[in-house]
Amino acid sequence: MLQRLAEWHLKPELSEARRVREALSQALNKAGAAHINAFQLASAELIVNLSRYPEPKPTEIILSLSKDTQYWWLELRDNGPSFNNFSQLINDPNPLEAAESGMGLKLLAQMFPDIRYVPACYREDACNLMLLRYPVSDAIPLKKTLLIVDDDPSYRAVISAYLCDEYAVVEADSVQQAFSQVIRYHPDLVICDIQMPGQDGPALFDQIAHIPDVADTAFIYLSGSKDQQKISRALSRPIDDFLAKPVSRDQLVNAIERVIQRRSYLNQQIKHELEQKISLGLQPSLPDRIPGYNLQLRTINPEPGGGDLVQLQQQGGQSMILMADLMGHGLSAKGFSYALAGYLRGLSSAACSHQFDLEALFTLLSQGFNQDSLLKETLATLLAVQLTEQGELNWVNAGQPFPLEITENSIKSIRVQGALPGLGVESYTTLKTHLKSGQRVLIYSDGFQDAAEPLDHPLQLALEQTRSMPLSAAADFLLSARLKMGRADDDLTLILIEKD
Repeated sequence: MLQRLAEWHLKPELSEARRVREALSQALNKAGAAHINAFQLASAELIVNLSRYPEPKPTEIILSLSKDTQYWWLELRDNGPSFNNFSQLINDPNPLEAAESGMGLKLLAQMFPDIRYVPACYREDACNLMLLRYPVSDAIPLKKTLLIVDDDPSYRAVISAYLCDEYAVVEADSVQQAFSQVIRYHPDLVICDIQMPGQDGPALFDQIAHIPDVADTAFIYLSGSKDQQKISRALSRPIDDFLAKPVSRDQLVNAIERVIQRRSYLNQQIKHELEQKISLGLQPSLPDRIPGYNLQLRTINPEPGGGDLVQLQQQGGQSMILMADLMGHGLSAKGFSYALAGYLRGLSSAACSHQFDLEALFTLLSQGFNQDSLLKETLATLLAVQLTEQGELNWVNAGQPFPLEITENSIKSIRVQGALPGLGVESYTTLKTHLKSGQRVLIYSDGFQDAAEPLDHPLQLALEQTRSMPLSAAADFLLSARLKMGRADDDLTLILIEKD
């Protein structure tokens, strides 16, 4: 049961942040809460931003502090404009991007293990809701959450008594209340009666099926209805199980365990299959030869998320290699990167269909990142090189590490400069270099060597040792040398190009 400890009604003014912060501190101390600084900072951050950014300003803001058996809850409700790109920014791999979002989301996400935002369109009171939760104790394992939906309070009490020792149980007496509880708690499983006054159980399933954050919630019907037509219509939904009342404790617990385990297994399998397909789609590849050059590519992708894209365009006696680092972490970020990779492939292919104009290509890309609402939420770095059969190399860069030129006597950076796409820079400059027979260049991503740091001494030595190696052996040696320096925690791609 959620216990409300304190509540404050406030105005969208900066002065309110200090007042509420002090009052919140007193309430937390009185309740014996830990992590008081995190709650203080979060309340001030949220209030300050509501006073600065929304247009029009909210006229009603309510901050509340609550507690249940598992969590401390900090909730902020407001009737201002909804925050539309919460999910993108909370998962943004670039701390500066999220910090400048007007919500300080990255800061909040680092302090609280559970943070979520419910836009007003999903709530009866037409108020946006920001929820931040912190476990009451780090030493006690968190229980899975079950939502029991039944209009009969006596039967809810019986079912709750069956389950409360092993699960965190939340109750609702109607579809309307259950919908609010689903949005708030994100339960692992909903146990719902079919026939209730007002809306029935299938209506709840239909409502949550349209909300991405909770659409995959496991769902069991537990009903005493004898109306076969109603039961048949209810079972047309892809629910997980149906149990008839009355039900024994063992029967109910076994069904819950079976459903949760099956859901967990299926989700893991789907995630794994999707990850594999997307990873294959992003997997960089190059041929061993293009006109005038030998190539070797090596790549490692340590986790789902982001991706290094490598694309080859050829026309006549010229070739263009584009490398892009699409940043992000987690499977959703990898899926987004996959879509972005398709955009980059299509644009670069169209731009190079008649002639190779790298400056024009990068200008188009930068304009897209600066103007398109979707691309604004992303971060990518790009490097392209145009190669002629005579050994002329034309480079354009947008935030990638400097490539390296490897000759018999030296290893030096090709210092081709360029801003990240989307920073308002719409002109890029080509840098021309030349390769003689037997000379090489190395293109690499941040996972091999960070763009902001000088070349590591062990990598410098490894590069010197590769001069006399065949190109394939040199690429293997460089990858091995990098991995010996420590585990690769970012996508790692390197391309060796040798003039034949």
